[in-house]
Amino acid sequence: MLDRRSFIRSAAALGLAHAAPAAFAGAAGLDRAHAAMPGSDSRLLGWKTPESDRMDTSVLDLEGVLPDRLKGVFRRNGPAGHDRHGLRYHHWFDGDGMIQEFRFGDGAVSHRGRMLRTPKLRREDAAGRRLYPAFGTHVADGAPVRGPDDMNPANISVLDHHGELMALWEGGSPSVIDRDSLAWQEFKTWDDSVRGLPFTAHPKVEADGTLWAFGYAMWPDPLLLLYHVNASGSLVKAAAVRVEPLGMVHDFVVTRRSIVIVIPPFVHGASAGGTFLDSHVWRPELGSRALVVSKDDFDDRRWVQLPAGFGFHHGNGWEEADGTIRFDHCVAADPGLVDDALRDVMQGRLKPAAPSRYTTFVLHPDGRADVREEEAIAEFPQVAPARVGRRNRFVYTLGGDRRPEWVPGSLEKRDLETGAVDRFAYGRDVFPEEHVFVPFPDGKVEDDGWLVGTFLAHARGQSGISVFDARRVSDGPVALAWLPYPLPLGFHGQFSGA
Repeated sequence: MLDRRSFIRSAAALGLAHAAPAAFAGAAGLDRAHAAMPGSDSRLLGWKTPESDRMDTSVLDLEGVLPDRLKGVFRRNGPAGHDRHGLRYHHWFDGDGMIQEFRFGDGAVSHRGRMLRTPKLRREDAAGRRLYPAFGTHVADGAPVRGPDDMNPANISVLDHHGELMALWEGGSPSVIDRDSLAWQEFKTWDDSVRGLPFTAHPKVEADGTLWAFGYAMWPDPLLLLYHVNASGSLVKAAAVRVEPLGMVHDFVVTRRSIVIVIPPFVHGASAGGTFLDSHVWRPELGSRALVVSKDDFDDRRWVQLPAGFGFHHGNGWEEADGTIRFDHCVAADPGLVDDALRDVMQGRLKPAAPSRYTTFVLHPDGRADVREEEAIAEFPQVAPARVGRRNRFVYTLGGDRRPEWVPGSLEKRDLETGAVDRFAYGRDVFPEEHVFVPFPDGKVEDDGWLVGTFLAHARGQSGISVFDARRVSDGPVALAWLPYPLPLGFHGQFSGA
């Protein structure tokens, strides 16, 4: 654990070293072979770059009836700038971020989309070429990289916290976004001690507004960075924990007393070369490991050994009176999705990959761990916001009902007490995206709320947004709002007040 003074001194060095992929040799640079996606398969529509950096529809075509009480704004983020200056990125995670905003009120929905003109994108547009390396794409003869935020595409998620709207990456700082224009404003600095350091795309916000987050950096040492931010948006404490070997981590859980981070054996290997993705190797013999850290004292931590697996997302976790920790994780047998399939799709090939399955973990106080994997394919788990870090009965996921298995086709509500699954299948020509839980204004029980999420009807070339009654998912959406154009498939969103 670094003390605060050492943490401040190391900030600049970490930032510079985190840019090391720019110096890796042996990887193919961007080339004209990737200038356009081959083939005419409509299923690939979600990985094409929009024709414009701006999209606007004042009133979406509506099917069904929007609930009168559903008022506010749903924003989501994802990579959209896949092709620019005649070149195409090699991996889905690389594209420049684009905020999609859906505004609900008075029985109608409007939409606007804005490409985030980060410093990275502005410099590249000015130069007329790509300048900076990305997660899965090496750029030859690029510009010097001074720190992680030179490469920051702000393309994974959004966070509305203490009056600030932010677009999140995970290799660098959050980006503050202007609410009125959706324009990029500045990089968020919680405190000078963590300026420019990696910050997760999956912060956990508890019911009282307390925010917990992590980041990870590979150079010069493999470090996990821990953040505690209060409801007023002020950094309470931050620390760095050396973890070796450090695997690729995307999400985590909090409980009443603990932070839990599962580290898969898809670990950084300094000799691998290539891009940031290429620098990782799959070592299942190491198994996965759970790091459990006390919220009150970041020095109080322990490790729990788990079976090998690779997963992106958790739904929730909670802690019982005796210290037993229970949490879920959507886990695949290997990292083939991120390492292979999400490269292939950028070249017009939809290939199968090991699917993630809904898995529950129990960490006992004596160090034992119980793991139960279900047959069900599951991704993008969500719970009611009020249940974050507390025991939840329901979790909402996307499910797979087609090939390749990693492409979702259904929305599912899982009852953890009864084991029942309430499912709605969108149909073979529709790709649903993450659906978030929006509580009823006067809700009394856990599932009193709506599920709101976007979808791509690729065969008809249109995107839309669905509203479900979370109590009865299999009844189907109570309302669908259609856009006149398709949106690029993205990742994560949040519903908040206007």
